[in-house]
Amino acid sequence: MQEQWGRWGWIIALVVIVMGFLRLLYGREPFCASGPDEHCLREWTSALGGWAAVAAAIPTVWFLSRQVRDAEKHHRTTVGIQTRPTYMLAKKAAETSANIKAQCEETLARWQSAKLPSTLSSLREAVERLKFLRSLADRTEFARVQTEIEFTHMRHEQLIDSISVAIQDVERDLEELTVERVPIAREAVIESHKNAIMYLQQIQDVCSRFIIDFDRMTEHLR
Repeated sequence: MQEQWGRWGWIIALVVIVMGFLRLLYGREPFCASGPDEHCLREWTSALGGWAAVAAAIPTVWFLSRQVRDAEKHHRTTVGIQTRPTYMLAKKAAETSANIKAQCEETLARWQSAKLPSTLSSLREAVERLKFLRSLADRTEFARVQTEIEFTHMRHEQLIDSISVAIQDVERDLEELTVERVPIAREAVIESHKNAIMYLQQIQDVCSRFIIDFDRMTEHLR
C-alpha cells in the first residue's frame, strides 16, 4: 500500500490542483448548474479548501512513507550484514549434515541386513563403526547451530554421549570376551545410526528455515 501511494500520490495532488485551476479559469458554468439561488462560488471555495488541505498533506505523507521505507531497507541491510556469518554457518551445516546423513543411511541399511557371527572380530567391527560415527557427528558447526541459530529437539551433546556410551558397552564386551553379546552390539550400531540420522535431519530443517528467512530478508541486496 505504501509503495502504491508513493508511486501515484503525486497524481492525486495534481488532479486536485488542476481542478481548482480550471474552476478559476473557466468560471462557474462548467462546474455549477444554473439557478439564481445557488451559492456556487462559496460552495466550491469551501470544497476546494478541504481538497487543498489534502493536497498539501499528500507530499508530507509521501515523504514520511518514503523515509519509513528507507529506514526499513537500511535496517534489513544492517541485519543482513551482521548475520551473514551465521548464514554461512547454516549453509555449511546444512550441506555437511546432508552428506553425513547419506553415509549413515547407507551404513544403517547394510547393518540391518547383516548377520554378524559371534566372534571377537564382530565386536571390533562394531566398535570401529561406532567410533567412526562419533567422529562424523562430533563437528563444531553442529554444536554452533544450536547456540547461534536454533535448538534441535535432540541436542548435539546428547547424540555424542549416547554413541560414547554404546562404544564403552561394546568395548567392555570385547575386553571380557563376551562374544554372545554380538547381537546387542549390532543393535547398538543400528540404534546409534538411527539417532544420528534423526539428529542430522533436524540440523537440515533448522538451517533450511534460517536460510529461507535470511534470503527473504536480504532479497533487496541482490
